[in-house]
Amino acid sequence: MIVFSCAQIVPLSGGDQDLEPPKELGSIPGNGSLHFTGNEITIEFDEFIQLQNLQSQLIVSPLMDEKPEITVKGKKLVISLPDSLRENTTYSLNFGEAITDITENNPVPNYKYVFSTGDYLDSLSYSGSVVNAFDLTPPEKMVVLLYDQLEDSVPYLSRPRYVAITDKEGKFSIGNMAAGTYKVFAINDINGNYLFDLPNEQIAFLKEPVQVNQNQNNAVLEVFEEESKQQFVLKSENKEYSKISMILNNPAEGIELQVLSENVPADSWLLEKNKTEDSLTLWLTRPLGIDRLELELRDREKVIDTLDISLLSDKKWDEKSLPVLTNCSKIFDLNKALQIRSGRPVKVAHPELIQLFEDSTAVSIDVRSVNELNSVFQLNYSFKEQTRYKLMIPKGTFRDHFGLYNDTIQVDFTSKASSDYGTIALTVEPNFNENYIVQLYKNKQRVEQQFLQGQAAINYKYLKPGNYELKLIVDSNNDKKWTTGQYLEHRQPEKVYYYEKQIVLKANWDNEINWIIKD
Repeated sequence: MIVFSCAQIVPLSGGDQDLEPPKELGSIPGNGSLHFTGNEITIEFDEFIQLQNLQSQLIVSPLMDEKPEITVKGKKLVISLPDSLRENTTYSLNFGEAITDITENNPVPNYKYVFSTGDYLDSLSYSGSVVNAFDLTPPEKMVVLLYDQLEDSVPYLSRPRYVAITDKEGKFSIGNMAAGTYKVFAINDINGNYLFDLPNEQIAFLKEPVQVNQNQNNAVLEVFEEESKQQFVLKSENKEYSKISMILNNPAEGIELQVLSENVPADSWLLEKNKTEDSLTLWLTRPLGIDRLELELRDREKVIDTLDISLLSDKKWDEKSLPVLTNCSKIFDLNKALQIRSGRPVKVAHPELIQLFEDSTAVSIDVRSVNELNSVFQLNYSFKEQTRYKLMIPKGTFRDHFGLYNDTIQVDFTSKASSDYGTIALTVEPNFNENYIVQLYKNKQRVEQQFLQGQAAINYKYLKPGNYELKLIVDSNNDKKWTTGQYLEHRQPEKVYYYEKQIVLKANWDNEINWIIKD
């Protein structure tokens, strides 16, 4: 009797995964060398290496007139340097995590090679953080620039002495610095030339040069984008019949519009501006019978842009009634205004036809238009809590310029209970004399804002449960909005503060907060 036994088939294994990064065995010249005179550096590792994202990872400080040429030869990293190295200067080549092994891409963490063309290594350091001036969030990959030239023009015309790049937390650090006086900047260097030379590049700057004669680690740079002095239209489109939308790059208080197309009567369109006057809507009030519309925009009689907009065809428009919506939901918030919105400007309105029933009983209401184009109406009534309501909008209450009427609208809803909400009793104690703005946010959406001066008390009522944030803007120019900075005017952006922690609000809870503003 013969018995055959088959071996069990298993997948091949290459052993344990390599988790160790390459280790440096040595370099020629040695790391930290003095009196450096050559133009080639060779660094050897204990395994085969490769370079990943070298262009974005490598920081050479001070900057060299020409970029060093870096190649990999098996286990060796070869650095070819230009012949224009400065005398008596400490150079550092920071590779970040660009050097990895070729099997598992394990990076050598923050590898740095340092040498000096003089008889000592500079050892001072300057570090800190960069934050967005408007919301204090940390921007990643901002380029921090230190100049030993002190003219105002240096970020436009000159390359810096020292360079660093912020990490995900907005932090930066420059090491092996020489003692001296430096102008400090940060930019989002869009074109990678270490110059502040594009209109949409952001910048941060310290008003006064810093004296570096010991290690400093608490610098804070607030980055902002300067307001463009050139006004223009960012975007224009006609995606909805009779509605042409235009978005401006900056608010324009004195904006005027002129139709350049021939045979377009002046009464065939209406212009609507948003509250901040950086968005315009041109509403057509009749079919024009043309494919394109030419427009000219002026700001205080100065032409800022001309537009040639393709129009939706009149033939494709098939609406039979005027769309009208309300902000009612099945459960309606107390202390909230009930609004009725038309999809287009209203030519004729009969708000007296609108009815509101409270527990089946008709109540007296006041309905009024709240904008110039009669596209938004507000129903003013003090709603009782936990009460059933019915809103009736009869057919033909609203008629637009095309002669279309709304259909009959009936909305049934119930008001909330006051116990469904929480409150915040806030006291603000500022450490400055300027006017200021306090804003309350929920889920990054602004809920309320107040314009104040000196110590003030605010009582927020009817707040839905959730997480809230408080933001304060020092309104130095008293224009009731945050104002950005301008470098050549030596003007920093208006200062912003956030309350130190998130406010967790529960239903039927009262929160008392005393906010003492400190630098």
